[in-house]
Amino acid sequence: MYSALLIGLAVTVAAPGAKDPPKKELPSIVGEWHGEKAVSGGREKPVPEGGITFDFGADGTLEITEGGRKSPQAMTYKADAKKSPAEMDWIAPKGGAGPGTKLGIYKVEGDTLTICMGVDGTRPDKFESPDGARTILMTLKRAKAK
Repeated sequence: MYSALLIGLAVTVAAPGAKDPPKKELPSIVGEWHGEKAVSGGREKPVPEGGITFDFGADGTLEITEGGRKSPQAMTYKADAKKSPAEMDWIAPKGGAGPGTKLGIYKVEGDTLTICMGVDGTRPDKFESPDGARTILMTLKRAKAK
C-alpha cells in the first residue's frame, strides 16, 4: 500500500500542469481598407468619386488615397488595441495638410473596421456621430487580397 501511495504521488507531481490558455490575438488593422460610408455631425457623407482607401502600414504609416489621387495623403498612426474601446491617433506631418493629431477609437469585426475620430482634438468614447457632434464615424471594408 505504501508503494502504491508513492507511485500515485510521483505520477501527480510529475504530471504536466495545466497549460495557460492560448492568448487570443487581437485583430490587426494593418493593410488596405476601402471606405464604405461616413457620418459627420449626424449627416451622411458621400464616398468621394473614385473611392477612398486607407492603407495602415505595420511600421505606423498611414496613407489615405481619395478619388484615385496619385499622391496619397501621408501621415503616421498609433493604435492601442488593449484599451476599451481600442484607441487610434492619426498624426499629420509637420507642415503637412490638416491640423496635427486626430484622436479616435476603433473596432475590427471580421473584415469591417469602424473608426470614430474627434475633429476637435478630443477622443470620442462611443461609436456615433449624432447631430452637432464634432466626430466622424467611418465604416471601412478590408481590401481583397490581390
